[in-house]
Amino acid sequence: MIEKLQRYGLSEKEAFVYFELLKKKQALANELAQATNTNRTFTYNVLQSLVNKGFVSYFIKNNKRFYIISNPENLLSSIKEKEKIAKELVEDIKKFKPAEKVTQKVEVYEGNEALRIVHEEMIKAKNPKVLNSTGLIFQHLKYSAYHLIKDLSEKKDYKVIATQSAKKTKLPKHFKSTNIRFLPNGFDNYATTLLFDGKLIFQIVKDKPFIIKIENKEIFEGYSKIFDFLWDKLE
Repeated sequence: MIEKLQRYGLSEKEAFVYFELLKKKQALANELAQATNTNRTFTYNVLQSLVNKGFVSYFIKNNKRFYIISNPENLLSSIKEKEKIAKELVEDIKKFKPAEKVTQKVEVYEGNEALRIVHEEMIKAKNPKVLNSTGLIFQHLKYSAYHLIKDLSEKKDYKVIATQSAKKTKLPKHFKSTNIRFLPNGFDNYATTLLFDGKLIFQIVKDKPFIIKIENKEIFEGYSKIFDFLWDKLE
């Protein structure tokens, strides 16, 4: 549950305090501080944040503030409100004149959120190919990597060429043997290449994710031929 709470948007501390309060039914701030091994002031601030987000409420008894879990249905209300705002934003953005279509471009991204967005984009594509997959995505996207990889593995038209070191990660067990092949020993490196929808994406996720996206027909077709050549050689 703590993992799901964090995926919903809570911080690690908020998730732990919320879960502890859920078990206790109701509690004082100092009781939760002791249960989560944090000081009372810090726990109070976390509780106040949860109150502001609608996860927690409180009542006063004998001049003491007792915290309780809010109606869990409130979580759905928050999502519906965000969805409504998002739809309104989409309509507002559409009113602006679109930029001229670019036939080739290069974009640079950094961070875990960019890594997640790129993989979600790949899942929606036809015939996605991944060269030099390392499995390190599980270290950077602890709460969404499983679902991203699962969605990719359910596609019938994907191909993955992975490093030998990827065998030590959770990556292999999510793919059918017919859709994943491995490079020989000695070819391990941290640069992974994604190929889909005319896009060539280089990503390095050893430390902070660094991503370069290239949209160029000639480059895409050239790397696709290299991928297909390697795929056949690794049978």
